[in-house]
Amino acid sequence: MSASEFVVKFFDKKYEKLSFQELCKAPVSAISGVSESDAADLKKTFGIDTVEELATNKYIVLAQGINSFSKSSGKILDKEFESAEFEELRKKPVSAISGISEGDAVLLKKAFGIDTIQELAENKYVMIAQLVTAVVSLAKLLGISL
Repeated sequence: MSASEFVVKFFDKKYEKLSFQELCKAPVSAISGVSESDAADLKKTFGIDTVEELATNKYIVLAQGINSFSKSSGKILDKEFESAEFEELRKKPVSAISGISEGDAVLLKKAFGIDTIQELAENKYVMIAQLVTAVVSLAKLLGISL
């Protein structure tokens, strides 16, 4: 899939001609499937306005870290330190993360159907935002323009 095909597939028509840098600054509702109401809920929950803010939000990144650790805990810890509770972390409600309130959890459920840490970590809209942001970061690192 080319970059332009990616944008056409995952962003609303109004945003199809924007560069990846411009997409990072676009509102979250620019992502196909994210409604204005969903975007308003993300704003209330985490103060997220843009695609880039969705990609880099500290609670989302924390959920992804917990999810990765939880999936790998049986492989990264010596037997004496293994615990079933580590493997279960990703199945906990998002409100288990310090700083995410029960009210925030309700809004995440309403906007994206998210109940668990794993669902927040693996949310398709988050992944789309992170991909666009990562491409822009890589281009900056390599000193190329997109």
